[in-house]
Amino acid sequence: MIGYILRRILDALIPISSESAIARSLSEETLAELLHPMIHRDKQWIVALFPYRNPKVRALIRAIKYRGEKAPLPALGRILADEIIQILADKKTLGGWRNPLLVPIPSSSARLKSRGYNQVERITLATLPHLEAEVTYAPDVLGREDRASQVEVLKSEREKNIAGAFSVIRPEKVSGMHVILIDDVAETGTTLSDARRALIGAGASEVIAITLAH
Repeated sequence: MIGYILRRILDALIPISSESAIARSLSEETLAELLHPMIHRDKQWIVALFPYRNPKVRALIRAIKYRGEKAPLPALGRILADEIIQILADKKTLGGWRNPLLVPIPSSSARLKSRGYNQVERITLATLPHLEAEVTYAPDVLGREDRASQVEVLKSEREKNIAGAFSVIRPEKVSGMHVILIDDVAETGTTLSDARRALIGAGASEVIAITLAH
């Protein structure tokens, strides 16, 4: 209640951005209508849930990523958790998956310091109340070097820019495990690919990824 009142006071003093306004207006029912899961064209181990080209989805992602918007996270967490549970049902039957690691893509130390938060960790944490004993949350297994933001790099240069950026900090937790990577957007998939490379190199049995948008 106090948080709600404080937010209303801040909104009155500092008008929220149009992106935040759109993000806050999206009900869980609206998000469910926008849901359009798709397997990545080139990397079929990546599943993305929403089309980034949709203006509402784009505003939602940008508000969470750049403006620290938290209001949509509970609804997103429920929707993302439902998709994880569905994917795990198939993986348990066909691939023998049990209690996989749920790993958010980490921010670099410089990005985390400048922004003050990792939006992917916030998104992933929002799923946990709905997953119960389905997964093991493991935000501490991946490290990421400081590199230029992929958003600021030409698509043709993104693979080179991110190559080798990720490393496994806790290989003992990864070896022999199945892993679900979580990220906000997969366009070329190069960031997820390098994280997957590091995890497979540390002994992970299989790595898939789920992102909010594509």
